[in-house]
Amino acid sequence: MHRLCCTLALAVSLVACAPEAPIPALETSIPTPLASEVATPDGTRSSETSVPDATVFPAASPNDLLARGLERRAAGDYDAAAQAFFAAMNAAPGTPVGREARFYLAESFALRERWTSAFEAFTAFVADGVQDTLTTRAWFWIARSHEEAGSHAAAVAAYAQYRAFDPPAAPYARMRQAAQEGALGRLEDAAAGYETVARSAIARGQRAAAYEAAIRARRSLGQNDAALQLAAELLALAQRSEYRAGLLIELADLPRSQGDVATARTWLVEGLERAPGLPAALAAVDRLRADPEIALPPELVARVYEAHGRWSDALAALDAALAGADATQRADLLRRRALALRELGNFTAALEGFDAAIAAAGESDAGVQARLDRIQTVGQSGATESAIQGYRDFAAAWPDDPRAPEALRRAALLLDRLGNADAAAQQRIDLGRRYPALPLAQEAWFAGGLHLFVSGQTVQARQVWEELASATSGSVALRARYWAARAALATGDTDAGRAALEQIIIAAPDSYPAARARALLNRQETGALPLDAPISADDWRAVEEWLATWAGAPPPDVPDPAGDPAVQRALELDALNLRVEAMAEWSVALAARDDDPYALYLLGRYAHDHGAASVALRAANRLVRLAPGGDSASAPLALRRLLYPVPFTPVVLARAREFSVDPAFMFALLRQESAFDPAATSWAGARGLAQVMPATGQGIAQALGVSGFREVDLYRPDLSVRFGAFYISRQITAMNGSLEGALAAYNGGPGNARRWSGGAPIIDPDLFAERIDFFETRNYVKSVIAQYDVYRRLYRWSGE
Repeated sequence: MHRLCCTLALAVSLVACAPEAPIPALETSIPTPLASEVATPDGTRSSETSVPDATVFPAASPNDLLARGLERRAAGDYDAAAQAFFAAMNAAPGTPVGREARFYLAESFALRERWTSAFEAFTAFVADGVQDTLTTRAWFWIARSHEEAGSHAAAVAAYAQYRAFDPPAAPYARMRQAAQEGALGRLEDAAAGYETVARSAIARGQRAAAYEAAIRARRSLGQNDAALQLAAELLALAQRSEYRAGLLIELADLPRSQGDVATARTWLVEGLERAPGLPAALAAVDRLRADPEIALPPELVARVYEAHGRWSDALAALDAALAGADATQRADLLRRRALALRELGNFTAALEGFDAAIAAAGESDAGVQARLDRIQTVGQSGATESAIQGYRDFAAAWPDDPRAPEALRRAALLLDRLGNADAAAQQRIDLGRRYPALPLAQEAWFAGGLHLFVSGQTVQARQVWEELASATSGSVALRARYWAARAALATGDTDAGRAALEQIIIAAPDSYPAARARALLNRQETGALPLDAPISADDWRAVEEWLATWAGAPPPDVPDPAGDPAVQRALELDALNLRVEAMAEWSVALAARDDDPYALYLLGRYAHDHGAASVALRAANRLVRLAPGGDSASAPLALRRLLYPVPFTPVVLARAREFSVDPAFMFALLRQESAFDPAATSWAGARGLAQVMPATGQGIAQALGVSGFREVDLYRPDLSVRFGAFYISRQITAMNGSLEGALAAYNGGPGNARRWSGGAPIIDPDLFAERIDFFETRNYVKSVIAQYDVYRRLYRWSGE
């Protein structure tokens, strides 16, 4: 992020700012630096007798300095961590504390990508002859230093040295060693290494990656028979349908290369059937269609072309399929042919095609679907009122068909298009009343009431919502009860409205409606628990007593997390800053305990004790869901603290204060964004605790004057929280102080947030939230507000 400004008593050489020299290849004898010299925080050389500047660390003990360094290390502030480690090392030379500080100072060079300094410092560290966990990890970092410098042979030797200690993360080191062997052209060694990892007991996804690498190596060696065996093993491992489909298509030439053409065809066909929309599916279809030995079903060809929007090609394939179709297949093929014509803009031919499908199918499922498709085509052709009536007639003719509610929903949407909002609302209310058990209908029922409320028909809206609440349960009923209370207050029935709000708080205290009920009742509840309060033995005992009330006595064979190989690997990988791999191993441990309450409790407690807040949260969440009622609000305090943790407290408090954001709100935001996993990466590419997108991060870095920003920096907690706090504070200002508006902007984009607010200040946060037409963003806003309320009620925030 920024270059360390060393305020220690030593002067920092200009070499700290210069490019580092290449790392020398690893020798058989380890070079030892002069005993009287150590690396400074910036990697230059200095006398070990130097002392830290008292103005930086006044009267701090070596243990305090080490603890300070570790806290900054966890925050990703490696410059400040290096200062503290350097000071601790100089304050306690020759002691265990000094040695530990020396290790972490060396590590700080690697974490700042000062690989030459890291190599030199770690090489000196392992030269002291001590054999312990830190020595083992030092060898890993020596290997990483060589790897980063492109010294592949030296990296291979160092990874082998690390593995010789048999650490829990040895398979992952073997994977990295294999990559270095591959870079050296030693493909036999690389393939053997990858195979060893692939057949080990590590996380499934990591094994799959090793299998893929081993297959590539064997193919490069021309050993397709060995590659085919590995492919079969990988396919047996692959569970996710789309991933398996991609493998089948990609690897189909392996059995073909061994003369097993039948298996190659079988793999390609299965791949197409499982995932016709894969990009590789089009090439696979072309390959099969060019194969004179196989008659690829034209219906399958059509599915691939349909999935890729190649409607003319799909039409030709459907015609070919129809030529050989029997009576049971013909109706659906005709329907799909009509859909292709519709996509090509030929509505007249499409309607004729649907009529043909209906005639062929009669009252069968394909015929009913063709009727619904035909109505939709009528609407798309511009005959909106005819389509509305068609949908209503469809629901009347097939009231028990699962597609009937969707038909009524579409009718309401078309009424909206015509500008008839009142009729659309009544259509939605009618849909809800007809199908009260269906989520689609429940949402429509609520929306109908909301229209009545907004249009001033508050008495009718209250009646609709009370009816909805009576017909449903859970969060749907709670939402309806909250809005019925709002309607009661709006009509002047204050006592009933306030009483209803009180009941909501009692029924679901941690919910969004309860949070909003407290706001309406002006109940400013605050917690009493200090942020730094440890979870006591009595607190844990309360969890065990709670467990016994519904899970019975603990079984004698509850797995101890400390002895779980997956947990051991996770801890070691995290110590080596391989956090994605660490989380994969934690996930293995969680999955193994998915339905075991006591095992989940022990894992959550163990993860908490080892600083893995995200894992503890996941374990606690699963445990609460197993409990009768699944109510987190009634869970024991220790469990609630796992569910609503406050990790990285100094960072969050400092950054929230910097940008005038309520720290309780900031914790709620981070919990929703990443569940406090610093290595979290979303499907869209958002990264880190605050899930900032790289492009947004670049803009924030410029605004804050952060030089040298790189996308990977978003995984550093301090920077991620700082960027998140900056961005949410800007959105709060832009949305005139509305937290709901700011959250909508954070998740759905500022432009959409302004659209949902109508470009005006948000007066009613409830209405604003309900008007958000992105389902994900609406739920996001409500979830963060609910969690914000829990954080405020659980912890003591005064004076922060």
